[in-house]
Amino acid sequence: MRIQRATLLMTIIFIASIVCIILYFKLFIPTPEQEHSIVLILKEHNIRSDFWQTVSSGAQAAAKEAGADITIAGPLQETDVEAQIRLLEEVLEQKPQAVVLAPINDDRVTAEMNKIQEAKIPLVIIDTPVSLKAAPALVSNDHIAAGMQAGKVTLSQSKNNPKAVIISDFVNSGVSVEREKGVKKALSPYPDSIYGTFYNADSEERAYMIAKTIMRDHSDLNTIIALNESAALGAAKAIKDANRTGLIKLIGFDTSVYEIHLLEEGTLNATVVQQPFNIGYLGVQTVLDLMDGKKVKPVTYTNSIIVTKDNMYSQENQKLLFPFIDK
Repeated sequence: MRIQRATLLMTIIFIASIVCIILYFKLFIPTPEQEHSIVLILKEHNIRSDFWQTVSSGAQAAAKEAGADITIAGPLQETDVEAQIRLLEEVLEQKPQAVVLAPINDDRVTAEMNKIQEAKIPLVIIDTPVSLKAAPALVSNDHIAAGMQAGKVTLSQSKNNPKAVIISDFVNSGVSVEREKGVKKALSPYPDSIYGTFYNADSEERAYMIAKTIMRDHSDLNTIIALNESAALGAAKAIKDANRTGLIKLIGFDTSVYEIHLLEEGTLNATVVQQPFNIGYLGVQTVLDLMDGKKVKPVTYTNSIIVTKDNMYSQENQKLLFPFIDK
């Protein structure tokens, strides 16, 4: 009888000990949180694209800090709408925990974004403003402010006597439309300072022909404002072919190896450079906050910097122009 009582007592003590241990671990030992899973779809996922590679690096840094898993994809070319649509269709099939997207401006891409929202997948847009019924959080350069910077540098380069033309990519490009608004706002005190806006359909050759024609038709032209890389490269070729380097100021946006070379040689007088690392970093950080139920800003803007031949070798600007070189 005593043996049975002792056995029962030992059993009760054992069970109580197990319960105490379980409670201790639950209350005082933090259990690892479930890893967040994010898909980032870029406009272009190409090793030759410095801008998007830097966006990707920023996104990876934010994911690593948070212990999140991130998958990055995108078309090989920024104009390949079909490829981005296929990627978004795959996203809907896989149903990741969250999506960060740099959308190509196309109604079919907008339709896929609506489907992602309908599937209750947290969505953050980077780089390009979009129009959706339920506006997702946006992380972007302030393109209107960047356009105003380009307008102000146009004034300084032309000694407050601007006779300019704007070369854009597409009439419905959200980024370029906002940049153009900023340029016109900065130049608004100067009537008849802009001869017009022309569209190169992201073609360097077409930008070359536009610049060549405008230089022929307007002998007093002193500035070309190129809202994208292909426009800047085409305009630069036209300026050099016409032997008007220095006479016609070229103002560009963003940076590439080719644009850096044009800055060094003096054909490109200034370029408005975004901070793509910050765009990628803040895009992922924003979607992580959404996943954790935190309130996020509807719009988070990053800044731009004017880079010229005179300041391109500063340490700060070298980090923007050559983001993958360890200094």
